[in-house]
Amino acid sequence: MQQEQFVILAEYHTLAEAEITKSILQSAGLWADIRNEFMSALNPIGGAARVVVRAEDQQEAEKLLQQR
Repeated sequence: MQQEQFVILAEYHTLAEAEITKSILQSAGLWADIRNEFMSALNPIGGAARVVVRAEDQQEAEKLLQQR
């Protein structure tokens, strides 16, 4: 069984921005998650919330965000 590969699609200083992006991606049927969300809430200057997607979905996800 092969492990899925994930890539960081975007980094945000606020959790709200990351949640919006995650919602856009999920509404298009793509899997997305937020990493480092607790650190971004505790330290907004140094702890970016990272939106990650499957590596195979990266190009489609980037196109969706460009349309935003």
